[in-house]
Amino acid sequence: MATFDISPLFRTTGVGFDRAWDQLNTALNLEGGFPAYNILRTGEEAFRISLAVPGFTENDISVETREQSVWVRGERAVDPDHNSYLYRGIREAGFQRSFQLPEHVRVSGARLESGMLHIDLVRELPEALRPRRIEVMNGDQSRPVLKDSAKAA
Repeated sequence: MATFDISPLFRTTGVGFDRAWDQLNTALNLEGGFPAYNILRTGEEAFRISLAVPGFTENDISVETREQSVWVRGERAVDPDHNSYLYRGIREAGFQRSFQLPEHVRVSGARLESGMLHIDLVRELPEALRPRRIEVMNGDQSRPVLKDSAKAA
């Protein structure tokens, strides 16, 4: 089955916040969206990717970053009671999923709790890219005129 990777297009929209890109990616990758995931804003410059990974342990999951992406892989041993199930609705197979990270976003940590893998992200803009205030000079003066709201009061 052919799959298509449109994740390079995500760079313009951030960490997958645009639903249209997610729906298009899901439609093109017919294998399904396993594991299911959420992306949450946890602060002004902080985000969390949460993946549903029932039955996986810390030893079964690896998280790594490379080339502006975070890669999550899950592999576990086959259940010895494999033939005892009458119905198997919980997926047992391994998985691999990647998320394109925008510039200046890094993974700050990952933890597994109650079948959910949480990957915390933080955006750290370099000082040169942060907004800065430029003082406006008065044409008659050689010193900047400070616009301070506390002085006006």
